[in-house]
Amino acid sequence: MQGATLSGGRGRPSPMRFIVLALIGIAVLTIGILAWFFFGRGSSECSSDYCETSLATIEIPADFEQHSKLFERNPNADPVPDGFDLEVAIPLEVPTTDDRGLSIYGYSTESQIWEPIASIVLNETGELATGRFADPPEYLAVFRRLNEGRQVVAYLNRNDTLHPTAALLATVVHTFDFTPAPDGSLEGQPSPRPATTAVHYPVISASSEIDGSVPNVDNILSTGADRTNHVRQILQRVAAHRLAGIDIAYLDLRADHRTSFTLLISELAEGLHAQGKTLTLTLPAPLKGIDRIDEGAYDWAALGQSADLIKVAPIRDQSTYRLHLPEILEHITAVVDPAKVILTITPYASEKSADGVRSLTLTEAMTVASKLAIRSENMEVGGDIQVVAVNIDRDEGLSGLRWQPETATVAFTYKLNGGRTVWIENMFSAGFKLEFVSVYGLGGLAVEDSSANVFLGNIWTAVEPFVASGQAVLLQPDQDQLLPRWEVTAGNLVGGERGLVTWQTPLEAGSYTVTLTLSDGVERFESRIVLFLESLEDEPVEETP
Repeated sequence: MQGATLSGGRGRPSPMRFIVLALIGIAVLTIGILAWFFFGRGSSECSSDYCETSLATIEIPADFEQHSKLFERNPNADPVPDGFDLEVAIPLEVPTTDDRGLSIYGYSTESQIWEPIASIVLNETGELATGRFADPPEYLAVFRRLNEGRQVVAYLNRNDTLHPTAALLATVVHTFDFTPAPDGSLEGQPSPRPATTAVHYPVISASSEIDGSVPNVDNILSTGADRTNHVRQILQRVAAHRLAGIDIAYLDLRADHRTSFTLLISELAEGLHAQGKTLTLTLPAPLKGIDRIDEGAYDWAALGQSADLIKVAPIRDQSTYRLHLPEILEHITAVVDPAKVILTITPYASEKSADGVRSLTLTEAMTVASKLAIRSENMEVGGDIQVVAVNIDRDEGLSGLRWQPETATVAFTYKLNGGRTVWIENMFSAGFKLEFVSVYGLGGLAVEDSSANVFLGNIWTAVEPFVASGQAVLLQPDQDQLLPRWEVTAGNLVGGERGLVTWQTPLEAGSYTVTLTLSDGVERFESRIVLFLESLEDEPVEETP
């Protein structure tokens, strides 16, 4: 074998058989190593399970340091028997005794990502990395992951239950517990610690969506005395509740509060750090102007000096997300240590209209997309009735449900008060957003709502492999998955893929159900309409004179 050695040995047969197989495994391992040294290097034709390759089309992630050559699975290799592992011993290009972050990674051409498949054991000289796995990947190599310390921040509304995957992956949990009062004190009580090993930092939040909270912050920032009083109130509550830290999420502040807010955070950070506590911030993303990045009320450079972490709040408008975010992140990471910067992704869909952008659950968005109506006056047997999904009817000039490459989301447009666009967040869109975390070397990711709410898009299926491998899964749904599917309890259906279907009704009167099934590429949603067919009335008979 060229570049690796193999052996078997998992499963629990009888004790005697286990011993025999173990001896065979040792023999195979020894022979494999000898074959590599004496035959693999000198032969141009590889007959081993894995063979050295130089396939240039496979990109090595920026977050990884390659420590071995790339090996490809021999298509003629025997399959691994059920209950057994394949053991590989991979030569390292530079010997090392430091195994921190070293693993064997496998690459799948289907998912186009590298995934950890085995931990490694170094030999005494640090020249070979040995690992075992049951499912041989197409390609493998030894990598050292350079950024294993990435944060996974989970936001959680009070009294909500943490998503099971969030409970496993989160390093920080923020519960929305406090708001600033007019006198500078805090309203609210800390939530019980969520069932997770993550640290718990409650949030003090103010925004235009929380009645009266922004004016309260305006008052707090109006004088130095009010500012200092607010800091003292926070420190007292942190100490009284024995909190490990706190998050400040004061959004929608006026630009003229920039200096005062910076001083508030500096004073609060000094007090918290003196107690061994942590201060994190949630800030709105700067705005991309014509010729500059506008930070508004938030001095990122100064705030980055004070805070331990800064989370970039979700950007709702997807029409400019991928256009503006690169410049925004370049600006932020130029003035703040990238390891402190956390990009927040959201499970909420966004709807843009002339009135602005609002958030929708996945279920709400798909309910809009699957709204049904009838475009026929006669509801009689033996005729044709048109049933239409009014908000995705492409014959009316609408987009239908489709993948938007420019926004990397599943989206649709519909007519209501001047027209609206809905962008859906799911595992596909989340993967393309997580790519920014890797590209800009950020300190991690945050999820806006990490609850187990089944009506939200499940973006954790994108977060989980990203946390495991450090790479975003960049996939998109097939357009066929996004097409409407129609069913009816009787009769025939004609057309339907463009959003309008013709129902050729049966000859028997009664109630019938037409069902539309729509998918965002992940989940399926049904919308039903019940129609009652009337019998044809007997034609009147003319009397002959």
